[in-house]
Order: sequence, then C-alpha cells, then structure tokens
Amino acid sequence: MKRRITIVGAGSASFGLSAVKGILQCPELAGTELMLHDIDEGALVRMGRFAELLARASGGDRSVLWSRCREKALEGAEAVVLSVASQREELWERDRAFALELGINHYAENGGPGAMFHLARNLGLIMPIARDMERICPDAWLLNYTNPVPRVATALKNYTKIKWLGICHQLGFGYYMAGVLLSRELGIELGPDYLFRWRDENLAEHDRIMDEARAKLQIHAAGLNHFTWALKIVSRETGEDLYPLLRERNRSFDAGFEPLTRWLFEVFGLLPIPGDCHVVEYLPYTHNIARRSWERFDIQMYDFVWATEVRRRKQAWAERVVESGALEMLAEVRSERAEELIAALFGKKELLDEAVDVLNDGAISNLPSGAVVEVPVAFNASGPHPVTCGALPEAIAELCRRQTVVMELTARGLVEGDRSCLRQALALDPMIDDPELPDRFLDHYAELLNKGVW
Repeated sequence: MKRRITIVGAGSASFGLSAVKGILQCPELAGTELMLHDIDEGALVRMGRFAELLARASGGDRSVLWSRCREKALEGAEAVVLSVASQREELWERDRAFALELGINHYAENGGPGAMFHLARNLGLIMPIARDMERICPDAWLLNYTNPVPRVATALKNYTKIKWLGICHQLGFGYYMAGVLLSRELGIELGPDYLFRWRDENLAEHDRIMDEARAKLQIHAAGLNHFTWALKIVSRETGEDLYPLLRERNRSFDAGFEPLTRWLFEVFGLLPIPGDCHVVEYLPYTHNIARRSWERFDIQMYDFVWATEVRRRKQAWAERVVESGALEMLAEVRSERAEELIAALFGKKELLDEAVDVLNDGAISNLPSGAVVEVPVAFNASGPHPVTCGALPEAIAELCRRQTVVMELTARGLVEGDRSCLRQALALDPMIDDPELPDRFLDHYAELLNKGVW
C-alpha cells in the first residue's frame, strides 16, 4: 500500500501550493498518496485538480485524493501537514486594534497579549484535528505550521498523545540580515529596496539576499520560535567564524537597518534571528504608545491591506496555473520544507534541518526541560534528534524562560478553561504595564465569545 500524506488546510493558495508542489516533486516521496483536506469546497477542488496535474507531470507512481471529510482524509495517514486559520488577517487586525485602545502597540501574532487570543481561536480548530488523529492515525507525525507555533505545540504536548513537530521559516530572516551586514565581504549587491518592508519589491530583494547569504553562510541558532539567537555564524566554504566581522559591521552599518535587532545584538552579544518585526513580540521596548518607540525604531507592522491583496492575487494566479496547465509558473513557489521533513521521517534520507520546534530534552541546557524550543534537528532512520546546543547566555536565557512560562499558563488556561492561569500569563507578559489590563483583555474577549463574534 502507498504511504499516505495528508495536508489539512490544503486549499490555501500560498501554503497549500507550496506543500503540494514540494511533496509531489520530491524524488524521495515517489510512490506516495497525497490526500488533501479543506472545509472550503471550491478551494479544495481547485487544489485537487492542480495536484492531479502536477502528479501526472512528476511521475513516480504518485496519486492524489481529496475530501472535505476530515475523518476520511486522516485514515491511513503517516504524516499530517497542518496550516489552518479562520479570517486570519481580519481577526489579527482586530486583536491589534483592541490592544491599541488599551495603550499597547504590538504585532499581536505570536507574542504579547494578542497571541493569547490568536491561540484560543486556532486551538478551536486544531484540538479537534488532534483528537481525530489520536483515534484514526495515532502513529502519524503532525507537522504544524499554524501560528502561534510554539503555543500550539505547548498545547499539543500537554493535552494530546500525537507526535508533532513545529515548523517555521523565520531563520531565513537571519540569513537576510547577515547577508546585508556582510554584503561587502560576501559579494552581495544591495539594491535600493534592501530594507525590509511589506512591499513586493522589498520582499523580492529580501528573498534574493537571503538565498545568496544562505549559499555562503551557515547559521546555528537556538531559542524559541520567533525568538531564536545565532550561536554561530560561519563560512560554508572555509568554516571561518564570521561573528567578529559581523560585530564590527553592526557598529558601522546604516543605522536605519533593523535598528532594534542591532541594539539587542550590541547589548546581549548575539544576533536575534527574527528581525525587528518579530523580536518585538517578546520584548517590552516598543509597545508604549506614549513613548512612540515603535515609530522611533521604525518597526514594520504587518500590512493587512497589502496581505489581503496578495492573497487575492495568489488565488487568481493559482487558478491560472490550473486552467492553463503552465506548471513552469511554479518556479517562483518557495518550499516550506514539508517534503524534506516527511522524506526524513519516512527514512528516505538523512537530514539536518536548521530550525524545528521540539521538546527541550537537554538541547538548551539552561531552559526548562519539556519546554517547546526551536533548535536544529537531525533526522535519520530512528527519527528526529534535536541537536545539543549547550547553554544560552544567561541574560538571553532569562528572556526566554519567562516566555516558556507564559506559553504553559496560556495553553493550560485555554484548554482547561482556567481564567486564573490566563490572568497570570497576561500579568507575566512584558507588555502588560497596568494591573487592570489582564482583566480588561479577558472580559473583552469573553464578551465577544458570548456574542458569537469570537
């Protein structure tokens, strides 16, 4: 029988395309069966037809099925790829707007008070899927891409029996920043749009610089998702330690480039990988409206209008690919690594993935055992093995420890319905600077839930 891979949330014109393309074109996954599942029938049919077209072109005895029935989609699955959300941009923007009413200017995705309610909504989608997996395919691996990745993983490890890995691409931003700072030494040309902005031209420059840097550098990072720190940065060609040169460039490079990240680099001694947009999710330095530090540090808040337009364009583009059969258009679809990880989990190849969310079982010696951490992971025939990273510098470890406690309390409070845990999680959050705020947040979202507009 063919080994079945199931994608839950397959109808997405961005993530779905990436996962389907990667799995159906991966040589090590020839002879597998790809099952697609989504509750949006139109999107599911569109992606199913695309997958059939690609499977025929790829060869290798691959087959494609799709179903709106989750139980049917999970039957026989050995790997489940998960990326789900409901009204993602609309509700994310609402979280941010309410926090602004309370004086908190924050990104509101994976950290800060907004992350609590982001998690609450997504756990409403994810926990029933996990329960079905426990019953229908208990030995399958779940590869989760749904944010907030580490908080989802914390709930999964505490309240389910399934095997899971958390996956994120944010390490690429570290390669981009190192490529910019070391552009002269690496021979990377910086165009006029090299600063990070939520615009097509800047993101194209980001991807180009990231790819060129990744070919020349290797970054070894550890910490938490969206809060990892570069422990080593070396030349792939010579093995030379490039950290001394990076520190020198950090002191002299354009002050307008990722200024908060570079201040943290100077203060704490290691480069934070996620860049300004995401590192602010876990730190208190830019949220205060009165101080206007968000503006002073030029933090690039997620652009909801731009994102909605990009989503519309991707859907139209995906439809053109299906209608025309022009598979060469897929060259611009970037991999999210699902196919590489599944091939490794199936024992088809050995792999060292540079950033995976896993349980801390000694990988970072001065973070709590059993916490969800993000570290390099080696895969071989016996499964995934987190790489031992040693200890983080103590000040950085302390920043991470608080977040692990916040994640544990948040997951417990949401799954068990324990308001006291949620109050404690908010009271520990570095962005909460007024004793009234935890209850104001909780009361507001309880009211939304009671009104059915959660």
